[in-house]
Amino acid sequence: VAPPTGCVNPHSLYAIRGGWLRRKAALCYNVIMPPRQKETPGKSLAIHPMMVALGLGIAGWLGVAYLLSNVHPTLPAKAAFLVVWAIALMGTAWPVLLALHRRFRGEPARWTVWRQSAWAGAFGAAAVWLQMNRLLNIAWAAVVAGVFVVIEIILSLRARQEARNDD
Repeated sequence: VAPPTGCVNPHSLYAIRGGWLRRKAALCYNVIMPPRQKETPGKSLAIHPMMVALGLGIAGWLGVAYLLSNVHPTLPAKAAFLVVWAIALMGTAWPVLLALHRRFRGEPARWTVWRQSAWAGAFGAAAVWLQMNRLLNIAWAAVVAGVFVVIEIILSLRARQEARNDD
């Protein structure tokens, strides 16, 4: 894009030191460079996120049902169960978390609900794993949930700070 009349090419700043030309080039830099385009939440995905969550939930719950009814509890089957259990919880928690965000906090950021539903799936898988080993009680559940909540708070604060720096 050609600079408007009266503007100096910003790449010539290296040859020009100080004075009026440098200020003029700095003022015209935003005119020459197109503004940075911000992504709108959810618009860049080809598939609607609700369909993805619905697919994850259905696939996860069908996997849980299959593993519970047709597979003997060997070590690989237990690992597969933990994975499909986490996927089922993630797909089920996504619409609930989206509704909570929209009700209490407005429209969430692009990946916030996915991250939080992944935490829900990870918490469910950790709880089931502890129960398989006969270690699950209210204290361990609170510790695991507390760790996930602290990590989520740290990630949310970091995302807010980055959003403020981008503006």
